[in-house]
Amino acid sequence: MKKAEKNKAKNNFNVFFENRDLTPNEEYSFAVIISIIKSLLEPIVSNNSNAIIFSRFQQYPQLEGIVKRLEYCTNVTMRKFSDFEMSKFDVEDVGFLVLTTQRYNAAFLFRKSEENQDKYETYLRLNSKLVNDVYERIKEIFLINYDEDFYEHRPERRENYLLNGAIANILKYFEESTQENEYNTKIQENYKTVNETNTTFRNEMYENAKQIAHEIKNQLSILDIYTRIYEKKSGDTETIEPIRKSIGLIKSQIEQFKSIEVINLQEKNVKDIIQQSIKVYQQLLKDKNNKLILVDEMPAHTALAFVDEEKFAIVINNLIKNANDSTQNDEIIIRLYSEDEKIKIAFINHGEMIAKENQPRVFEQGFTTKKDGWGIGLSVCQRMIGSQFGSIELTKSDEKETIFTLSISLA
Repeated sequence: MKKAEKNKAKNNFNVFFENRDLTPNEEYSFAVIISIIKSLLEPIVSNNSNAIIFSRFQQYPQLEGIVKRLEYCTNVTMRKFSDFEMSKFDVEDVGFLVLTTQRYNAAFLFRKSEENQDKYETYLRLNSKLVNDVYERIKEIFLINYDEDFYEHRPERRENYLLNGAIANILKYFEESTQENEYNTKIQENYKTVNETNTTFRNEMYENAKQIAHEIKNQLSILDIYTRIYEKKSGDTETIEPIRKSIGLIKSQIEQFKSIEVINLQEKNVKDIIQQSIKVYQQLLKDKNNKLILVDEMPAHTALAFVDEEKFAIVINNLIKNANDSTQNDEIIIRLYSEDEKIKIAFINHGEMIAKENQPRVFEQGFTTKKDGWGIGLSVCQRMIGSQFGSIELTKSDEKETIFTLSISLA
């Protein structure tokens, strides 16, 4: 085949794509192509109208199924153009639908964009004498002549610019909707990838944490042995007791790496758990000249809640420790009260405020304002207390005081 003949065929159709008055400088996704073809054919299928239709969807099997419905319309004359029916001209990249009825006619051509293979250039004319020009080009390229049938089905009104404008708007809405769906699909794919990456990262971190926890437990066992030796030699039970409780709490916290999701809920008196934590930390707070004060506003034996005692104690201890780290020469107040059928425990210190821009992030995993912090404590506590149907929130932080409030349902 001569190169000049190929170029002639391309020029036969290029003239349409270069003069797209209806949709200037627009390219559409394949979903829009399908929607346009369905819209053009639906009136014929619904009413079994007299019509003659030329189609070429050789490269697009998705479209063949749409046209196949027309085989059941007795008043429709169809002519499909396949590659083997082509003349000497190469028009492989162009698909088209040309139709005419007594009510309307249409010509729709499309081909893949050279710049973006996911988009299509289009040419559309509806109720226009320009539809005849497309038919004449097809007749020339494919060496056919259906003039008698084609021109017999003349629409009563060919020029309808208002209708053409409406079609242009429909195309615009089609494309906007398609772009949004494509964007949502990409977002879902990205989320899946990120989620898989996060899962892998969490699993690796979990395995590393278990190994570190094992080594720490070994060292704690040695520390526990020497503590007992010191107690036996010195008889100083008062000093040793808080150390031993701290060792026990550390061991308990380490166990969370192995079974953080295992929750053992039992009815417990929250006051007892708080008082045990105060007893342990009262000695440790002396280094910064801080003092713990419990303000108990609940009647005796009323602070009952279903909690996991060990994990609840870990949360209490973490909040006390954070308060101690944030202040010195201070009275750290633990206020116990009830509100809305919940037990409330407020941890109040009068030290340095949390910067306003950091306050929304204090429970984010990995976020910390401490030089030697890991940003794990509060996020773990929030997850632990959440598994016990409770919550923690930063209630207030200003120049006067900072308050973290723990809430748990009354039993």
